[in-house]
Amino acid sequence: MALAQPPNPASTQTTASETVLTGSPAPTLAEQETLLAAYERVDRAHRDHYVTLAASARDAAVAPAPPPAPAPTRTAQKQPSKTTKSTSSSKTTKSTSSKQTTTSVAPPSGAAGTVVNFALAQVGKPYVYAKAGPDAYDCSGLVMAAYARVGIKLPHQSEQIAARGRQVPSGQWMPGDVIHTSGHVAIYIGNGKMVEAANPSAGIRVAPVRGGTAYRFL
Repeated sequence: MALAQPPNPASTQTTASETVLTGSPAPTLAEQETLLAAYERVDRAHRDHYVTLAASARDAAVAPAPPPAPAPTRTAQKQPSKTTKSTSSSKTTKSTSSKQTTTSVAPPSGAAGTVVNFALAQVGKPYVYAKAGPDAYDCSGLVMAAYARVGIKLPHQSEQIAARGRQVPSGQWMPGDVIHTSGHVAIYIGNGKMVEAANPSAGIRVAPVRGGTAYRFL
């Protein structure tokens, strides 16, 4: 007759309704709390240890040297007073030079000088069509009045004035010659300049020669 075997502690007993694990009994609530407190103590000790190590490493580390301060920049100081004086002096010099070039033409002597001096004396007066002085002139009226000072009678018409003169080759013009362009006459005063009764807006002025043909009456 066989002997009955003792039940295995890890075996399972099956009932009609459920399966129940058999073996070591589950820890009580007090035991679970004790175990959890032990885990917390170990975790706290490890955390304090790592914090202490991190603080030691931080204190032992050498702080990097601060970057060097940028060198101060020097701004060149302007000298407005000297520059202003220099510019003003330059402008004054240029203005004076320009004025002298425009009006300072030495008139010739003799009858040509009389014609040129008379024409220069009229500079600044107004241009009025068909007038021949003394307060206003048109282009042919100015030439006619200037030559009347030396006893030469000329017509009051630009084309007729040119027809009565002797044509002067280019490069041989002299002060007092009459410069003729289409519909216009002026008096040559030298240095590439002429006196003309230009138009109602410009009046009588000294201006650069703008081409044309020269005629001589003296």
